[in-house]
Amino acid sequence: HLKIDQSFFRHRVVMSYPAYYNYSPVFPNPLLCLADFATYGATELNARLPWNGLGVWLAETAHWMRITFCLDWEIVLLPLVFFAGITVARVILNKLLFHRIPKWCELDEEGTAKFPDSVWKMLLYTITWVWATYLVLFDKEQYFFNLTSHWDKWYPGAPIASAGIYWLYMFELGWYYHQAYSTIYMDAFRKDIVLMMVHHFITIALLFFSFVIRLEKIGLLILFLQDFGDVTIELSKTVVYFKKRGGVHCRKTEIVANICFAVFTLQHIVFRLYWFPIKAIYSTMVVGLVDHPGGPFYIPFNIGLCVLYGMQVYWFKFILRLLFKLLVLGQEIQDARQLDEDEEFGCDESKEKDVATHPAKSKDPSNLRLRKIK
Repeated sequence: HLKIDQSFFRHRVVMSYPAYYNYSPVFPNPLLCLADFATYGATELNARLPWNGLGVWLAETAHWMRITFCLDWEIVLLPLVFFAGITVARVILNKLLFHRIPKWCELDEEGTAKFPDSVWKMLLYTITWVWATYLVLFDKEQYFFNLTSHWDKWYPGAPIASAGIYWLYMFELGWYYHQAYSTIYMDAFRKDIVLMMVHHFITIALLFFSFVIRLEKIGLLILFLQDFGDVTIELSKTVVYFKKRGGVHCRKTEIVANICFAVFTLQHIVFRLYWFPIKAIYSTMVVGLVDHPGGPFYIPFNIGLCVLYGMQVYWFKFILRLLFKLLVLGQEIQDARQLDEDEEFGCDESKEKDVATHPAKSKDPSNLRLRKIK
């Protein structure tokens, strides 16, 4: 048995928004949630920091791991089976369909190269998000509205809440194994490849960690909040690739692309910047203190979620930059996810600079005539 300082929990935690403990509305007051973060979350984090020595903290953490970790062959092998199946399915669909559609629709070189990656990710993220949405919103536990349900019947070695959550976890782990593999070996090269690999490994670690210590209900909520953003961004990119067909610019497709990007921006604000901290992090940092004071892994679990949230804030900077280019500068979306120094989210600026500086790279006849004059 661990000797944990329980002095902070001598009195029941009094939340700034007591009703929020029993029922979390669709749009809670973020200021009240922030007050609980500052009061209870910060105090608990400070109490859990290894002030008495890192070695003592590591020993306590190792002891908790021996007590709580439910590691069996299924969590190791089943995601690998899904990883292999997803990879084989992608190879087959690429060969039979996804590589042929750009040719049938006469997409340009960029669309031909990147369309298969985007449509494949959109398909898989749609499956996982619809699956998670059904479990979060329509399950009798109401995980989105009832944050205490994340902690009900929790104890080391508890069974997974439902078969739906269990198989979603196996599929998601296999999917993110594939994501990490395909980012290096299958996808078109990205400027933010290092950041994406960090994102994939943090996601895998959080999925694995939440499963083996039986916090899968919180993990389910996080999947619901995260995957919808990937659906909308991949949809936006897929639509963008159809802007030019057979060398002809399609105005209607450009309008649809702008609408898709507006939906992506709105969901990023609501799902990832608003709901993620006051639903998921609030549950782990505040509600968990009420139901299970002194529970294990408070620091690593919450720090991992905060790092993931920091990435969402970082990416939002580029969304705002693209909005500025679209609304103020009147530029068009070329690829809604390119994170380049001069081509943030794929606007036309860097390409126009490149053509102006190096006319030989353009196939436009006027630039060919300019080359002859020079």
